[in-house]
Amino acid sequence: MIRPSTEEERAGTVPLFLIPQAVADVIRRYGRAVREIHVRRTRNHHYTVSVERGRP
Repeated sequence: MIRPSTEEERAGTVPLFLIPQAVADVIRRYGRAVREIHVRRTRNHHYTVSVERGRP
């Protein structure tokens, strides 16, 4: 099976109330190339937003 190449990139560490804005920025930047968006809690109510991209 041949799988398309994927790239993972961190969109940054943001506070809880900025998660929707960070996700919207990533979608605006990469559009249909976004495969997965992962949000993980770090500490002090901050979250890391990472994005997995593939081909559009």
